[in-house]
Amino acid sequence: MTPAPGRTDDGGSGRPGADDREEASLSRLLVEDEPLSRVAARVAQAARQTVPGVDEASVTLVEDDRARTVAFTGELAVHLDERQYDRGFGPCLDASRSGRLVQVRDTADETRYPDFARQAVRAGVTRSISVGLPVPGRAVGGLNLYARSGTGFDEEALAETHAFAAEAAVVLANAALLARTAEQVQQLRQAMASRSVIEQAKGMVMAARGCSEDEAFAELGQLSRRTNRKLRDVAQEVVDGRGRTV
Repeated sequence: MTPAPGRTDDGGSGRPGADDREEASLSRLLVEDEPLSRVAARVAQAARQTVPGVDEASVTLVEDDRARTVAFTGELAVHLDERQYDRGFGPCLDASRSGRLVQVRDTADETRYPDFARQAVRAGVTRSISVGLPVPGRAVGGLNLYARSGTGFDEEALAETHAFAAEAAVVLANAALLARTAEQVQQLRQAMASRSVIEQAKGMVMAARGCSEDEAFAELGQLSRRTNRKLRDVAQEVVDGRGRTV
């Protein structure tokens, strides 16, 4: 088998060389403030380099019961993933939901996932592994490995997959937590900015109309509803002198 791009052929064994293993070290994958998609891409690349016999890899994340491929090493992988999402069924989804390893030893003889098997055969994939990426109390998603030759994965490959997935789950969970935290911080900043603008607009309405704070807020609310715009946008126009204060 021709080695996949970025892999080292170790005497024809198909196993990555020492340099590849060093590059694939998951301890280097999580970088502060780095986007989740980039961390996932490194996980997919490292999986392809680490597990013997793998040609393409992808990472599935499940958020709010919706699965999506956040990283892949080739179009073949993402195509097979998305076919499963469309159908709502397949080894990738089963592994993601259960946290277990699901192996398709031979796509030509696979009966549990007939639609996936047909698509895999057409794409030239002969075998696959999908393994859940669990952390305590939740399933993060799944790691999907595809091979274009041979049938089944030997014990060494399965052991490598289990070990890699356990470490990758922690890396991706941490990256997802950082991403959610950053999003929440941004939302909080936006909320604080909106409140500040609304408070300024209320003060301007109070000064212009000689009314109370509650009456000024009601005036802004009425204008928001009447013009079918967000309260913050109405308030910003008042502050900028472009909106009505009476």
